[in-house]
Formats: sequence, structure tokens, C-alpha cells
Amino acid sequence: MKILFAIAPDRFLDQEYTIPKAAFEEIGIECVTASTIRGTCYGMHGEIIESDLSFDDVDPVDYDGIVIVGGIGCQDYLWRCGKLIDITNAIGNAGKITAGICLAPIVIAEAGLLVGKNATCLDTPASRRVLELDKVIFVNESIVVSGNIITARLPQDAKAFTDAITQHLV
Repeated sequence: MKILFAIAPDRFLDQEYTIPKAAFEEIGIECVTASTIRGTCYGMHGEIIESDLSFDDVDPVDYDGIVIVGGIGCQDYLWRCGKLIDITNAIGNAGKITAGICLAPIVIAEAGLLVGKNATCLDTPASRRVLELDKVIFVNESIVVSGNIITARLPQDAKAFTDAITQHLV
């Protein structure tokens, strides 16, 4: 089993990446990290990660799911990243796990996967506006599961988010 992690090249939220990645690797799931660049990416709290691939090098068919990591960099770099939106759309429409936490569920919404579905995310004026435009039903809960799509609200929800994904993967 192989999961794609999507992170911003700068200001992704560290624990939203490190907690699920460590948990997945512990149970034998291969994790591949991609960003808008291949190379060094910087977390908001000091984590430094080398992305394995740029989004241009990702073939969605190769993955059993995608986890999109939030943080302010997600809004700046990923919300309008056409290539990531296409990857997310392909993985989600194939019925594979499609997960986002914090500001990342916006990418899933932009991929057209949340129309008329319940989802959560960090509640900001910008995120609310995009969800409304994409016809998503915002639910103010920690974790929301809508079929193969899992969304989480806050960085503090990273463990519960990880557990929800793991339940769907195993």
C-alpha cells in the first residue's frame, strides 16, 4: 500500500504531516511526499522535509490514497495548484482515500469531490467562502468522513485524523 502526502514547500503544519506519516510507516504503508517542488520544504514549527517528487512527477494511479497537509502554506501554494487539484480529483474519483486537514480540505473541494457532501476544515472567512462556492456542507466537527473522503478541522486533530484514515486503509 502506498500513500501520497501533499505538502506546501513552505509553512506546512508539521504535526499534520509527521503524525500520520509515522503511524502509516509503523504499520507498513509506504509514504511518498510531493510538493510544488522536489526538494527542501519547511514546516511552520521548524520541521524540514525533503519532498520525494514535485506534483508534476506524480501519477495518481500509483497511489492508494492522498493526505493533504494544511498550514498557511497550503492556502498560499496548494489551494490553486492545478496539478494537485487534478491529482486529488483522480485519486478521489477512483474511490481511494482522499484526506485533508486544517486548510487542506479546500483542495479536495476545489477538485470537485465535496459537492453536496459534509466536510470540515479550519474555519476562516476564506475557507468558508471557497466551501460555499464549491457547494460543500460545512460541519463544525473535529473529523468528518464522507465515503472515501476524510476531513479534519485543526492541527490538534492530527491523531484522530490519522486514526480515521487508518481505519479506512486496513
